[in-house]
Amino acid sequence: MKNILAITALGLFAISASAIPAAAQDLCAGSFTLTQEVRWQGATLPAGDYTFSMPSLASPSRIKLHGPNGSAFVAAIVADNGKIGDRSTMTIEHRGGKSVVRELYLAPIGARLKYSVPKLPKDQELAQGPATTEQILVAMK
Repeated sequence: MKNILAITALGLFAISASAIPAAAQDLCAGSFTLTQEVRWQGATLPAGDYTFSMPSLASPSRIKLHGPNGSAFVAAIVADNGKIGDRSTMTIEHRGGKSVVRELYLAPIGARLKYSVPKLPKDQELAQGPATTEQILVAMK
């Protein structure tokens, strides 16, 4: 009987110690809409509506995305602080028929998250012309 009580108590302790607090709040959260397929680090995102949350700016700065195909985590390669505007925006680079997220600026916390953008070989870049960028507004919660 004592063994069963000890095992039960140990199990309850382990469960409560490993549980994520329900009251934990994210540093920031928001939403945006993509009008076309976009590559973001290792994830390919179809057109659609997305929400995201960011628990902290601690390195690596990661956000959790929720969209048409479920959830994904995206980590920035560089994060820096400094207010550059009053609006949160996502910068998408278009090149060679592909679109890639280059940067996410979160105005309420003054954070600029930068992401890896694959380079085209010089001959392809010359043939397809220069890259263009697009700014998408991000609604913050």
